[in-house]
Amino acid sequence: MSFVDPRPAITLTETDADRLLALSGQIRPRQPGIAGMLEQEIERASIVVPQQVPPNVVTMNSHVVFGYEHSQRSHWLTLVYPGEADLDLAKIAVTTPVGAALIGLREGDSIGWTLASGEQRRITLHKVAYQPERVGRYDL
Repeated sequence: MSFVDPRPAITLTETDADRLLALSGQIRPRQPGIAGMLEQEIERASIVVPQQVPPNVVTMNSHVVFGYEHSQRSHWLTLVYPGEADLDLAKIAVTTPVGAALIGLREGDSIGWTLASGEQRRITLHKVAYQPERVGRYDL
């Protein structure tokens, strides 16, 4: 699994970048493609302190609205760490292809990736409805 260029610029908080780097090391043996995607995103990201992340950027625990290029429907989800994922509650792990693609995007950004099968996917972030940092939550 790999991203399709060109990729939009992304922003990560120091906290998210540190946690995601540790997570990529933990999942590498069983999810090398996702671990690589996360590491690529961390490497190319602008890293900021949590208090300086723009309010329209996806951070961990953000509630977002996005759409797939091949569909007219919008999807709503919360981006979480693997142990908190619950599809019934629309909580998706950052260790999924969609989760790894969403982290760090700004409203209006699109990003694509290629699945192991060779199929390409592309999503567009429509809205960051809630971002913990925007409301002063730096501990999530």
